[in-house]
Amino acid sequence: MSIPGGEPQWTLPDAGWGRRAADAATLHEPQNIREYVAVHQHLRVGAGTRLLDVACGAGLAVELAAARGATVAGIDASARLLAVARDRNRGADLRVGDMRALPWGDGEFDVVTSFRGIWGTTPEVLDEVRRVLRPGGLLGLTVWGRVKASPGAWALRPFLWAQTAQVAHQAAMNSLGRPGVGEELLTRHGFEAVRRVDIPFVWEFADPESFARAVACTGPGYEAIQAVGEQRFLEDAARLAAEHARDGLPLRAEINLVGFLARAPAPAVPASSFLAEPAQLSDRARSAYADDSAELGYVMNATRMWANDTEALELLFKALGRVTKTAGLTVRDRGILVTAAASTLGDSYCALAWGGKLAAAASAQLSAGVIAGDDGLLDDRERALARWARQVAADPNATNASDVQPLREAGYTEAQILAITAYVALRVAFSTINDALGAVPDWQLRTTTPEAVLRSVTFGRVAALSASDSS
Repeated sequence: MSIPGGEPQWTLPDAGWGRRAADAATLHEPQNIREYVAVHQHLRVGAGTRLLDVACGAGLAVELAAARGATVAGIDASARLLAVARDRNRGADLRVGDMRALPWGDGEFDVVTSFRGIWGTTPEVLDEVRRVLRPGGLLGLTVWGRVKASPGAWALRPFLWAQTAQVAHQAAMNSLGRPGVGEELLTRHGFEAVRRVDIPFVWEFADPESFARAVACTGPGYEAIQAVGEQRFLEDAARLAAEHARDGLPLRAEINLVGFLARAPAPAVPASSFLAEPAQLSDRARSAYADDSAELGYVMNATRMWANDTEALELLFKALGRVTKTAGLTVRDRGILVTAAASTLGDSYCALAWGGKLAAAASAQLSAGVIAGDDGLLDDRERALARWARQVAADPNATNASDVQPLREAGYTEAQILAITAYVALRVAFSTINDALGAVPDWQLRTTTPEAVLRSVTFGRVAALSASDSS
């Protein structure tokens, strides 16, 4: 579809967002840093991540992803904003184009982000996003949430000065933030493990005039300017902001922002790991297969991989049994330690397997919370376990004496603290070996793990679809 003058419809955002690209890049976009950092953290963006940012604007989110080690790409409808993005990200794969027809091949990216760039009025973009994601790749997008209930709702009021039809269109764009709407749309477009998260978002400005300039360089601001004129818009916006000025402090507007995390589906029944099963199973391996079948009804992919040295696996779990006994760990305690450590490492296999066990021992909500880093349903003793597991898994060299003290206050002896730490370290070793050798979470975990836990595991290798699911 084209607009008068022969330009394609997708170029329209450049009129508003691109007309003052330098203002947008320096006054408006830096206000979104909390949003960018939070989503990158949820998606575990880091070294080796192939990331595409859809509606990348002036490229600050792309720059921050690259700073985390990602290989970055971006697309935006505004050539003028993209010129700034290219200046900030020399050598990155940044393109002017239509996000409804992404100019990349199938499965090229591990992660796709879009910061208030995919709306309720552009649902077809999700099909393109899913196409360019690798199987099991992650999507992170943000949309406005309960704006009217936000302390900083006043800061978005200038956008309502646009014509009635344009304000109505803005409301339609923002529909994804309503309860259940975004989840339903993402699921309908083939994504799984869809999870809604709260994203920190604050606008801060030095003075009312800075606020007025910052909102004037946005697309919705431009629509309002078309209705009331630029000079009046700037004056009225500054007057509005002055009502919220604070002596010696910047203007501050906290606005409710919603994030969605989702995963592209995995292929059906891939190999169980990077290693082939032994041509001849040892007696120990046959016994391990029989144990899995009796307990679970299937042989775990991890067991198939470890069949290459089942004795080593037995020794590892013998050590785990020893320290479990010394520490006096219950199934619930072990579930907290394993899920906290596994989610910190990004190990989906143990997070799913033990997430289900913890859900059975406690609740699905508690288990999903620990995986997501929310210990609100734990008691003080359990919080000490979860915090310590995360510290040991994340960076053992960064711990100090005060980090151990909560375990003492929870009633653990020195010997038990050693055993708890050994338990976490052994689980980290087990997860590391499984992940490095490509052990794929068993497809059966999709049907045996509670939905809340499944939604919380938005990292690591994804459980494959069964053959019947893929037909």
